[in-house]
Amino acid sequence: MPATSFRFFQFCCAPAAVLLSSLLGPAASGVQFSFLDPAYTQQIYAGPNVGIPGAWTSTNQLIARKSGIPDIVEYNATPNTVYQGTNLHGVTVTHTIAGLASGANITRGTNGFLYLPTQAGLQRVDPSNWATPAATVTTAGGPGYGVNALPNGNIVYAAGGGSTDIRIYNPTANTDVSVFTAPALIDDIETSLTGLIALAGQGNNTITLLNSAGGLIQTFPTTNFPDGLAFATMASPPALYSNDNRGTITRYDFASGYTAAPTNVQVIASGGSYGDIATPGPDCAFYVTQFFNNGINGSALFGTTWDNNVVNNDSSIIRIGAKQGCLFDPPVGFSVPEPNSLAILALALSLVTGVRQHWNRR
Repeated sequence: MPATSFRFFQFCCAPAAVLLSSLLGPAASGVQFSFLDPAYTQQIYAGPNVGIPGAWTSTNQLIARKSGIPDIVEYNATPNTVYQGTNLHGVTVTHTIAGLASGANITRGTNGFLYLPTQAGLQRVDPSNWATPAATVTTAGGPGYGVNALPNGNIVYAAGGGSTDIRIYNPTANTDVSVFTAPALIDDIETSLTGLIALAGQGNNTITLLNSAGGLIQTFPTTNFPDGLAFATMASPPALYSNDNRGTITRYDFASGYTAAPTNVQVIASGGSYGDIATPGPDCAFYVTQFFNNGINGSALFGTTWDNNVVNNDSSIIRIGAKQGCLFDPPVGFSVPEPNSLAILALALSLVTGVRQHWNRR
């Protein structure tokens, strides 16, 4: 497809592109998870040396944080590189942020700032001026794991030496309050379209649900060490997904609502490696990390199985899509894709058909 045609398709026909991706699936199919429920798709999105995904630019480029170094990376919105026979989204730019302390996660607030939990406290970066040193907005420090934005503009994050102090920072009032103390290490934190908060209790194999003010709703046990989470409140029944340490992705259905225990638990993917922090995308997909982590918590002794079937210790980010359409709640600040008009859909289909005919003639 000519570059001009692709840009027209990407930006003018974005709603149709979302629908088409759910109907046709991603361009390349990764083989990281040896089992995948047929209702879903998988694609190796990025690798081999990935950051921790957690935020997105306004142009749908994934933003990730490099653990242990003051770097924030942006991934290209379209595949632009090949590794081990796999079409990947390469790093477009690396931002080295002065003053950014050690930590592992990142989120984007409704005010446009990026927020990062660190050993020094919750820090803020202005993506409109990457040269600006990171500002420490709270003094509650810790290992810097879970963080996410709430629809009301607040930031929920984990602090303290054991990553057990769950706090809510209000950027408007510049207040920071401890709202919940977890009994064990909290890894990823996810928020829903309705303001629910989910805590991945990686330290004791549990998931905890809080309301938007940090009040406890419930805690329930798990079996595969949850790490990266995504809500699917638009699903029927509503659900919560977990990227697990044991190379699985688990779906928890809440047919009786999130105030009651899960009514069904299903492993929708298995055979992967160590699952870590994850994030939903504006395309309603689930972006999960895969690492080699020396067998911790029963994880597999490899990192990634690439499209050419090479298995090595490289890390990767896997895009999990849903054939049923828009499933996972998009990040705060991104709207659920609207239903497509027939005119836009017809135009998008004609473009795709034309490209396929061109490929068939080659």
